[in-house]
Amino acid sequence: LQQDPPLQPVPKLGQQVKEEEYETSQTPWGIIDFMVSYHGLARSCTCSWVADGRERHRVADLLVFRSPFEGLARPRMLHLELGPRSLALQARHENEVSTGILARQEGIFVDGFLSPPQSIPSEGPTLDLRGWSWGDNTQRRAKRLPLQRLHLAEALNSLLDLRAAIAEERFWPSEDSVVPGQATSRGDLFLQKFLSAAEYSELALRALVSELTKLIRAVEEVPVPQKWVQSSLALLVEAGVAPPRVGPIQPEVWVASRVKIQILGWSKSRLSLPGQTTADERQDHELPWKIYQHHVGRVLWESARLYFHNFCAEEWETLKVHVYEISKGSSTVLCTGTLKLCDGVSEEICTLQLFRGEKAMENSMGWPSQALLRVKFLALPEPSHFAGLWQVRVDRTENLEVKVDPLCIVLVATSKGGRHSMSHRTKEVPAAAQMSWNEEVEFPVIADKDGAAERLLQALGQPTTSTTPQALADSMGPKGSVATHLPPLVMLPEEGKKEDVRTASLGQVAFISELRAGWYHSRCGLVTGHLA
Repeated sequence: LQQDPPLQPVPKLGQQVKEEEYETSQTPWGIIDFMVSYHGLARSCTCSWVADGRERHRVADLLVFRSPFEGLARPRMLHLELGPRSLALQARHENEVSTGILARQEGIFVDGFLSPPQSIPSEGPTLDLRGWSWGDNTQRRAKRLPLQRLHLAEALNSLLDLRAAIAEERFWPSEDSVVPGQATSRGDLFLQKFLSAAEYSELALRALVSELTKLIRAVEEVPVPQKWVQSSLALLVEAGVAPPRVGPIQPEVWVASRVKIQILGWSKSRLSLPGQTTADERQDHELPWKIYQHHVGRVLWESARLYFHNFCAEEWETLKVHVYEISKGSSTVLCTGTLKLCDGVSEEICTLQLFRGEKAMENSMGWPSQALLRVKFLALPEPSHFAGLWQVRVDRTENLEVKVDPLCIVLVATSKGGRHSMSHRTKEVPAAAQMSWNEEVEFPVIADKDGAAERLLQALGQPTTSTTPQALADSMGPKGSVATHLPPLVMLPEEGKKEDVRTASLGQVAFISELRAGWYHSRCGLVTGHLA
């Protein structure tokens, strides 16, 4: 194995390399850190394959790439296809908003999902259509259909659904864990050693926001526009191990080392270098490069507002339970139940009457259709960014007679005034009079508003040392700058509403502009109050 010499240090973010200085500068671009690197060259390897019924051999030199899964026990990867989908772009770059609208119309597609949560693979479009007779290639293409219907925020929410890692650690306790079932005044003993699923998701999403911030800044610092068409962005996270709460490594460091971003897919893209690009090529590359930057900015914007709504709520007021069917491309809400979380509900089973519109649902015998939940508030041990969390266990539904199959449940918690909303989705199960899920979800409650704002702004690369705690708290309020730039998104198919392309593009452009004010100036662009 012949290894290449190591690259020179990557420049600090904000240090731009001008095109005319590139030939004398030996500093590589910061975006190289996000590309797949290779370890070296394997010389004279014998390659074997079967063609026309005969086994063939060939001696060749092979590039040895460094696996993006390195260091992950069970990697979960969300594969996003972004950038312009066609080389023939029939639009002009008039301003940032027009380019943002064009980027929205081009769209970001989920092209693959490695080790997804239970709610994703349960959507099998060929389960009831004799898919077994379609062949392997058709099956693989068919499995991508449910993914491509996902909204970007739904895909990111599924990526951060890390309940399985915590549940598996509980089921197979390690030497450092404690067998669950015992309890203390600060929660069960398992949580004394390991993070909860909500805490793990919060740290992973914050690390993802930080990596996306570094990526978009590195993209903006590339000295010449690129023509990247149908390239891909892979978001990776550890989905098989529960993070330790205590130990020699801090939980933030442990999680951040297991969250990665990789730029993939170069089949229709090219790399342009300074000094080797003509004026016509530069003009031809400008619009595709702007679209690519907007797509990366959109992933950052969606990730930031997902963090704001999921992990910055001081309290949850209402919990809605939606039962709906989402197979074969349709999304229909069958019934809904509502529970008040501020009414001091206990750990006992809560029985929710299900309604279709304003009419209470019943079965053919006149028995009420109900959903059975176990709800309790659990305080978390130190160290934790949360005061506690609501644990909601979906047990089963009773007396629910429907004609669709299969069904799933979406639980949506809403804060007071509707400023924050957080949703969890269960797997799909076959329709029956009594359907059982036995899934547990968590809705965290922050300990302090200014601490949550500081963590989010730091992940976004914003300076917070000269910002007052009150200004940080006010930025998260109903009329605060952070809340204004990160509007809520209800990820429920029954709403039948889609974000207006122009409104979303304006919000994203304004958000990225405020971030740039913080990146390249001494003051945070999202907070108005600063220390003297």
